[in-house]
Amino acid sequence: MKAWKISGSIVLLLYAVTSVFICIRKVDGAGVVQTPEMRNITLIIWGIFGLIILIGYLIWLAILKHSKK
Repeated sequence: MKAWKISGSIVLLLYAVTSVFICIRKVDGAGVVQTPEMRNITLIIWGIFGLIILIGYLIWLAILKHSKK
């Protein structure tokens, strides 16, 4: 359970840092200027990725709780 909390904290921190980076950058890696619309699309895609990671962590938590019984 301790490993779950530590890894979850690390992933949350990395997710937050990357989200801030997406919001403040002016040009993406391909050289495309980031308009507010492009930034919103990028954040939506990043949010979907975050939901997938969250579901994985919740499954991991359920397995950990089930195995302790």
